[in-house]
Order: sequence, then structure tokens, then C-alpha cells
Amino acid sequence: YEADHADIELSVVGEATAQILELGRRGGADLLITHAPELEAQFVADGLAALYQPVMESRFVLAGPPGAGGQMPSAVGDAFRDIANRGDVFVTRSDGSGTYEKEVDLWTLAGVDPTGRPWYLETGQGMGLTLQVADQRRAFVLAELGALLAAAPVISLEIIPLDDDPVLNTPCQITVVKGTGREVAAASFAAWLVSSEGARALTEANLELFGEVVYRSVGS
Repeated sequence: YEADHADIELSVVGEATAQILELGRRGGADLLITHAPELEAQFVADGLAALYQPVMESRFVLAGPPGAGGQMPSAVGDAFRDIANRGDVFVTRSDGSGTYEKEVDLWTLAGVDPTGRPWYLETGQGMGLTLQVADQRRAFVLAELGALLAAAPVISLEIIPLDDDPVLNTPCQITVVKGTGREVAAASFAAWLVSSEGARALTEANLELFGEVVYRSVGS
């Protein structure tokens, strides 16, 4: 994108969704890509979005120690309930990220409140460190597929086979922040991301990073 738009320079900041939305509220970011619809809805309702639309989607996976998948039920809610009933260690980001928001939804689906339970370990950190802790503790953890694949060379966690449930889908939205003075440039990049050219670039990046398409573009 920058090669074709010499007047625009992109600077990327990676944070949990809650922190990214707060950065947008303060005018510290012009364009946001997030995956926590409920948090995003409040941002839009507050009149802070000049543009808000889907950009890509991925999926969440439950990961655990090697061999753990053979003893787990395949239904998502049942799997989380089973972890709680056995008291298996579960490591959570607990950091306001889209991943954490999804995890809360899945515990609700399972009818379990893990708060304060001795087997529920909160890191308050990002995905990379949380995966490392889960690996060290031989614990279970919810992760976005791309994050797990990126960490795969240095951890032993394995994906737990679960039913292909839409609840595990993770739509990512793009938001152009209103009032920064750079809405035109941000909207230009947003339009490129959802265009056929942006979709091709995303596919190429997927194949280079993961060898498969993990993040699917909504572009034509």
C-alpha cells in the first residue's frame, strides 16, 4: 500500500482490543482493526467512528497439553465445562482483548464462572506470554489460530479437536476514527484493505506466514 501511496506512511501498533479502542478515543490512532464486537459497538454508539465495517475473519481454538484432546468432549460448551469440572489449569489473558471477551462468552456458554477458582490463572498479558505460561503449566488456553501457529515452534500446546461451531469464528472489523484530521488517508487505506488488491495481499501474507489461509478477507 505504501509503495502505491507515497504520501501516506503507516505505523502499526499491536495491543489488546480494549487498549486499541482507548487509543482511538484519545485520538492516538486513525484506523483500528479489532475483534471484540461488543466493545466496538460502544465505540460506534459514542459517535467516534467515521467508518466501521468487516475486514477479515479468523477463528479461535482451544489448546492444551499434548494428548489432552483424546479425553475432551467435542462440543465447545461441554469442553469448557469439562475443564472446570476436572479442575484443569486454564490460563487466561484477562486483559480486555477480543480473545478474552470471547473466552468470557464461552465460559457463559458452559454455565461456568471461573473467577477466583484455583485452577484459573490470569496473566493480564498478551497472547505470546499467555501461551508460554500455558505451555509451562501444561494448561488449557483459548487463542486465535494465527497467534497459536505463530508460537508453535517454541511451545508444545496442541489444538483440541472441537466441533466446527460458529461461536468460534472471530470477525475482525475496521474502524476509521472520527476527528483525528486524517480520516481521508485512513479511509483510503481501509478501502484498499477490503478491495480485491488488499484481499490478494492478505492471502499472500497468510501463505508466507502460516502456509495456509488463517485470516480470510471479506474483500472481493
